[in-house]
Amino acid sequence: MSTVFALIYTIFGAHPVAFHLIQLGLYVASAFILYLIFKRFLKPALALVLALIFLVHPLNSQVVFAIPSMQDALFFLFGILGLWVLMNYKSVNSRWAVAACFFLALLSKETAVVFIVMALLYLFLFERKRVYEFVKILVVPVVLYIALKINAVGLNAKQNGAPIDNLHLVGRLMNDPAIILFYITKFIFPWKLATGYYWTYPTFSVRHVLVPLIIDLAVAGLFVYLGWRVRRKLPKAKYRAYLFFAALAVISVLPYLQVVPLDMTVCEDWFYPSMAGVLGMIGIASSMFKIKVRPVWLIMLAVLLIGGLGIRTAVRGTDYKSQYVLATRDLAVSKEDYSAMNDIAEGLTSQGNFKQAAAYAQRSANIYPAVSNYNNLGVALQQSGNYKGAEAAYNLALKYGSLSEVYENLGQIELAYGRPPSNFQFFQKAINAYPQDSKLWLYIAILDGAEGTNANAKVAIANAAKYGPIPQILYEDIMNNHPFTLPILGKTLLVR
Repeated sequence: MSTVFALIYTIFGAHPVAFHLIQLGLYVASAFILYLIFKRFLKPALALVLALIFLVHPLNSQVVFAIPSMQDALFFLFGILGLWVLMNYKSVNSRWAVAACFFLALLSKETAVVFIVMALLYLFLFERKRVYEFVKILVVPVVLYIALKINAVGLNAKQNGAPIDNLHLVGRLMNDPAIILFYITKFIFPWKLATGYYWTYPTFSVRHVLVPLIIDLAVAGLFVYLGWRVRRKLPKAKYRAYLFFAALAVISVLPYLQVVPLDMTVCEDWFYPSMAGVLGMIGIASSMFKIKVRPVWLIMLAVLLIGGLGIRTAVRGTDYKSQYVLATRDLAVSKEDYSAMNDIAEGLTSQGNFKQAAAYAQRSANIYPAVSNYNNLGVALQQSGNYKGAEAAYNLALKYGSLSEVYENLGQIELAYGRPPSNFQFFQKAINAYPQDSKLWLYIAILDGAEGTNANAKVAIANAAKYGPIPQILYEDIMNNHPFTLPILGKTLLVR
């Protein structure tokens, strides 16, 4: 994803339209390749309808609208392309092409291992003679990916924080029935949507565990029954195709069932590959039934269904006009979304509504304390003149993580209200953490100048100019030993 971002930026510059258009192109290409795979097992008209449902379904909209979801667009495109090449070509070169596709999919998102499993399953179901030769070639991309991963982040890269990360394994698994039910209901009724959901149900309850489990089992039982009917009524090839799509639906969602804690409880685009499997199962199962209605009615029904889903997706797209708007819409749906609360706090601060911003940042921190929400709380309090509260918030932020902006904000308070030697100790700690932070070096220069240590001030201001833009007048005054006064946070510093 980073490589694709760099290429887009190099060619088009920092224009969001370019990023969105390329991401849309990847998504449309994926839907087209999925249509070709559907067409291999279904009638072309039915394959087209299913592919169009996949294309416009609101549950997949985040893959297109959210630029950070580029990794999902990439990994699915490379993965589904690899499957299509595997199904249609049998030469040695084609096997290497499949391996290359899966390698690129893994580089995009490591859950692309699902497509490797599906490739092996496809060969086992339809072309068992090719399994051994394909396994030999698969070793190359898998080993290369593992080597790159170990070199970059190690095998056990730390997950991003979320409330579910605080639960033990059994507590996380208690959420699985509700997680699966979430995807079932949003697939059928994709009305209330959000970019992330953070609810947790760590203990057994009838409402959040037993009832979802019963519904999940009922839906699973329905598809098992349909599979049994497919086996009895349709050719073996159709039954194997049903098993293939069923496996795609199930295996694709397994990485997101919180065996390993993830950065949220559920996310809509995590169902992206599974939806392809579900639609394939529906297509195979529908082949059993002979519908005795006029074709025009079927066409009208398909148009209404696809059109309705498309309109809902278009409406969802309006939520992405700004981060603040998206956060407010998300919070209306996902009440526990501490990330949305944090974004709202940042937006309110930029609007000058500091009191309300502090309230949202505090709510976010109460749900899941993190460096970002405590930093936003500190900014809101600092802007409203509550420097003592801001200092406490910044120190809490540093307790949960490290961010240069926190040190910069806290540095302003230290300049205005700190006392030697504690403020010098603070800046030493800050500059050790971020040795190329221009603002921190500027603050150190001002502090040294205020204390009369001009030689140190000149070194610090030189470093500040080296690592970033600084006010030219400050640079000249310090380098030429010109005294000046500097207003900061309600106080005036005399720099000698």
